[in-house]
Amino acid sequence: MRTVFRILLLGAGLLAAAAARAEWPADQPIKIIVPQAAGGTNDTVARLMGVELGKALGQSVVVENRPGASGAIGMQLASRSPADGYTLAIASDTASILSATRKMDWRLDRDMAGVAMVGDQPIGVAVSVRSPYASLDALLAAARKEPGTIAFGTSGLGASQHIVGEWLTHLAGVQMIHVPYKGGGQAVTDLVSGTTPAAVLGFAPLLGQARSGGIHIVAVTTAARNPAMPDVPTLTELGYPQITRSQWVGVVAPRGTPPAIVKRLSEAMAAIGAQPDVQAKLREIGLTPKSMAAAEFDAFIHKDVADWGRLVTELNIKLD
Repeated sequence: MRTVFRILLLGAGLLAAAAARAEWPADQPIKIIVPQAAGGTNDTVARLMGVELGKALGQSVVVENRPGASGAIGMQLASRSPADGYTLAIASDTASILSATRKMDWRLDRDMAGVAMVGDQPIGVAVSVRSPYASLDALLAAARKEPGTIAFGTSGLGASQHIVGEWLTHLAGVQMIHVPYKGGGQAVTDLVSGTTPAAVLGFAPLLGQARSGGIHIVAVTTAARNPAMPDVPTLTELGYPQITRSQWVGVVAPRGTPPAIVKRLSEAMAAIGAQPDVQAKLREIGLTPKSMAAAEFDAFIHKDVADWGRLVTELNIKLD
């Protein structure tokens, strides 16, 4: 009887395991929502990781761009999606800032769960080659001499670049004019032309023009220099050790997604991120590969939202 009982228990266990496997993944595609337009860094990451994730899981993965309202529209859609493992989203520091500074019916740290960090990039301080400034010291010295006359462009009001720019001018004790653009592309165009003499932007949009000689990146915000342009000093080296922020990109899922599914996705993403060819592609667009498992990434998100919120309050930055 004991042998029969053990066989029955084993059979029940196998059936339960099979049922659990049948729940996910099923024969339907996994959707990755990108809350930005096609062609940007986040979109590139989603498509790269989506292809590899599909191979790893033997499952179809589709990318859906839902831009608008600085990413709020796409993140809202993701937060309202069923927590069943079939909807993921690309999140970034922008979602953290929105969560910390705007009154919305979704919050990154409340409604989404971290799955995996993919990578990060510095924020770069850049000057036009048409400007008379060849270094950060020269730019800030001119701003100190002529308060409120020198402009710096960013990708938009309330973006991480805007906050970092205000933080730098505060620490340097200078007044500069903030020019918010609707995205980094036009900001880079005006920087190259000299329409704006300086800009604080993501490293990736600046990289191509810096390599071709259209602009000079005079500082980066990460603690270490970026290997893509190792000659560019950090703000820490230049006397501003407080500013060690980066623009990160990661994958999240609606909170409440079963832990076993989150774990499987996280492990698959970690394996993908460790592939040399994937790392090379990430570096090509200015991202430094950075692996972070689900629990660690989730804790990172909570801290990131709190840190940005505290910084905006301390600097009294107006976002409206």
